[in-house]
Amino acid sequence: MAAIHFYRQGLLLLLFNFISTAAFEKRFSDFKRCADEECSMLLCRGKAVTDFSGPDCRFLSFKKSETIYVYYKLSGRRADIWAGSVSTLTHFGYFPKDLLAVNHLYTDKELEVPAEV
Repeated sequence: MAAIHFYRQGLLLLLFNFISTAAFEKRFSDFKRCADEECSMLLCRGKAVTDFSGPDCRFLSFKKSETIYVYYKLSGRRADIWAGSVSTLTHFGYFPKDLLAVNHLYTDKELEVPAEV
């Protein structure tokens, strides 16, 4: 039981740090890693390990166990953020990569491309 409490405290601290840092930055990173040059192909998919509600409209919100599809991973100064969509494919946004348990890789080839403003 103590291990679960410690895990939850650590996860909450990680989320608070992520949200407070990301909310003040206009651009998260100068580069991103994609399956293709347009970042239109899927890299991987996985299940959300916990609920997440993003701090603003740039972020993806999801519930635990929802399927998340990853289109790109930021690289450089913010490699802890990925971008994708929930299983409904209607919402797209950023989320902390540690909140996803990857269960399928579509490709192991990743290209680093400049991130747009």
